[in-house]
Amino acid sequence: MLTFRNPYQINHKINRCFKYKNVHETSLTIDQLSLFYVIKKDISLKALIRVASLLEIITGHRAFFIRSRKSSVFLKVRKGAPLGVKVTLRKESVFLFLIKLVWQIFPNIKKIRFKTKLAKVKQEKINSLMYVIFDPLVFQELKNFYFLFKSCVNLRILLSFSKNLNKKELFLNTRFLQLPS
Repeated sequence: MLTFRNPYQINHKINRCFKYKNVHETSLTIDQLSLFYVIKKDISLKALIRVASLLEIITGHRAFFIRSRKSSVFLKVRKGAPLGVKVTLRKESVFLFLIKLVWQIFPNIKKIRFKTKLAKVKQEKINSLMYVIFDPLVFQELKNFYFLFKSCVNLRILLSFSKNLNKKELFLNTRFLQLPS
């Protein structure tokens, strides 16, 4: 039977596996969890507001717009133009959302893709883990609003760790948190 464990228990188990000398060397601390949509083509402000409301319904936190930093003639983007919507979760809300992902969302998903982002310091260390959910309508809160959110696809979930991880540490962290890897 699967059980979601307390982060302190998981830290203790990871400490025993890797034999760290200091307790603060454990690698399970998740700094932040970001949910975001990046719009690839030119899209209206109404669609961005729709996506922002989708993220607010899922997380219960206020979403904000991602804006372009530079203008680009080739991409036909002006400086300050909205490119997407993002919500960032920290502290207790990260673990509450992870429980929701593990128990409600991931069992109902047919197709999921994940990527690991390598740290810039060394190519062997991993800084974050990203999941892409192709159909965000698997969330129970969105079932009643099907016609509003049926055009929204590719929800990205980014887990950022406070420490750069080895591949073994990342594998154990995802196993202890019961995340697919």
